[in-house]
Amino acid sequence: MQQYLPSANQLIQKVHFLINSNQLGEAWDLCLQLIKMFPKFADAWMTKSFIADKVGRYDEALVAINKAIRLEPGQLRFKLHKVLLLERMGELKKSLRLSVELKENNIKDKRFFMTLASFFNRHQKYKELEACYRKALELDPNNPEIMLALANAVLFIGDLDEANHLATKALRGNEFDCEVHFFRSSLKKMSQSRNNIEELKALTNKTIQDPVTKAKGFYALAKELEDCESYEESFKARERGAEIFRKSLKYDFRDDIDSLIALRETYSEEVIKALSKSQKQSNESKEAIFVVGLPRTGTTLLERIVSSHGKVSSAGELPHFIRFMSAGVEKLKLNPDFSRSEMVPESTHLDFHELGEKYLTTCRAVGHKTKCFVDKFPHNAVYAGLIHLALPQSKILILERHPLDVCYSVYKQLFTDIYQFSYDLEELAEYYYQHQLLMSHWEKVLPGVVKTVRYEDLVNNLEVTARSVIEFCGLDWEESCLDFHENKQPTATASASQVRQKVYSSSIGMWKNYRNELQPLISKLEAYGSLEGWEY
Repeated sequence: MQQYLPSANQLIQKVHFLINSNQLGEAWDLCLQLIKMFPKFADAWMTKSFIADKVGRYDEALVAINKAIRLEPGQLRFKLHKVLLLERMGELKKSLRLSVELKENNIKDKRFFMTLASFFNRHQKYKELEACYRKALELDPNNPEIMLALANAVLFIGDLDEANHLATKALRGNEFDCEVHFFRSSLKKMSQSRNNIEELKALTNKTIQDPVTKAKGFYALAKELEDCESYEESFKARERGAEIFRKSLKYDFRDDIDSLIALRETYSEEVIKALSKSQKQSNESKEAIFVVGLPRTGTTLLERIVSSHGKVSSAGELPHFIRFMSAGVEKLKLNPDFSRSEMVPESTHLDFHELGEKYLTTCRAVGHKTKCFVDKFPHNAVYAGLIHLALPQSKILILERHPLDVCYSVYKQLFTDIYQFSYDLEELAEYYYQHQLLMSHWEKVLPGVVKTVRYEDLVNNLEVTARSVIEFCGLDWEESCLDFHENKQPTATASASQVRQKVYSSSIGMWKNYRNELQPLISKLEAYGSLEGWEY
């Protein structure tokens, strides 16, 4: 009797079943058997690469995917897998090179372009991002989610008119889509004669289960009411949105505060000097210029000024330093029950030279061709001392602004995935106070490394302030720094719709429209002494 042998397709289906059941060991063993039986079956090699990637055996995963591509060089999903694998391996330059080739294909697969778009978005390659979304929209022309994604991409590049057109188009048939309303409300200032206030009031009265989505409706309404100078009504809408969103968060505010205190107490001037001397190697690169501070302090304005210099490019808001720092802390194999604040003293055991090298290697892979680049991720401010240990020649520019303007501007912004202290006025006041203590500490212990820049000085005395910043960065003055509004470099920031305007002062003193509503904030800041020296 002839023995039955399963086909390659039957076996691969069983492997996929095991993978989906999280039985990776069994899936691996069966996949090896499959390859032994059918060594020219490209899908088997692809699956082997997938499993190896999933369990962190990256070298084996790369060998396997290369084999699959050799067997079927026209199979684009194999190459897309390789792009993502190389990214995880830290081979970003190779990954980007292959990804740029892939976006030129006209494959009729929307998911292919959406996956590739997510990759480009992670690395702030906005022109490539735009191209992928356009191809995806061609394949699904009435998809409002793709329209909104494309609208965001063209906003980053600087085309506000098309961004508005796409958002309006995305609302057709989706009048109660809070995501689109939230995006569209941010694009331009509304007026008494041209606004969407009634539409947004109807939207916020709808029953919406998802708290983030519902909050976005209130934030959009608040923004348009503020534009139309209906300040009391605007604050009530924003307060309602903030309350809804804050209740949805699993956030340990006290640990956040304790970590700021721990950074200040751990990284004293003596500790920083001792750690600097103990490093076997010192990274002497001057490429990175960090523009940091609380959000809404003017970091985007200063970044555009500095990156308008001929020898400087904008790298955007990079999460790389914090990501590599966190990975380094994980390698220390600390007690898994440690809080963030308990991890801070342990972070002094990091290999700071390696941290700096990994950061620079990743930044260089994106392809900046100038002498320097600006990283304007605001939250890097918290880790200024660690940045100095990793990159001792880098300059760090800290933005500060009137405390009440900062706090109100932070409160009015829905960040969703970061700055979770910003949705309760009393928490916001305490965070502001501790953050400012830390900024003052960095300025004191890192002389010549850190420079504090006031937003009001940029607005009221642009040239003098800009010249001092450029000199501090070790660059010769260029008049182009005053024409920052003509800077064509893409930007992804909450201020993306404003960065191509000249300096304006209308946001200074905006908090005064809400003096009564902000009393809980004002009282706490007064008690902390944070308002001393500021007119209010």
